[in-house]
Amino acid sequence: MMASSLVPLPTLSPSPKKNIKLIPATPGNKASLRREFMHGLLSVGLVSSSTVESANAAARRPPPPPPEEKKDPSITGLRAKILANKKRKEAMKEEVAKLREKGKPVN
Repeated sequence: MMASSLVPLPTLSPSPKKNIKLIPATPGNKASLRREFMHGLLSVGLVSSSTVESANAAARRPPPPPPEEKKDPSITGLRAKILANKKRKEAMKEEVAKLREKGKPVN
């Protein structure tokens, strides 16, 4: 039943290929000049559009973080811990001195 209801599709014969003539790109050819002009306009447009975006991106970018102290490669891990401990103690002494100047009790 199903096979009888199907209609065969018409077969399409391949159309003959058209001969497309390509114009050679010689320096004196009008098509060549037009092509070079269009390529130039396109490249100028691309460059100008990309520079505007990059300038806006730089304006939106946050400033770089402040420079930190660089680690001395000649210091070992133990020495670095000792120096950091001394710096913390000195900072704590300064804070305690400031609190005492203000008259606040220090434990």
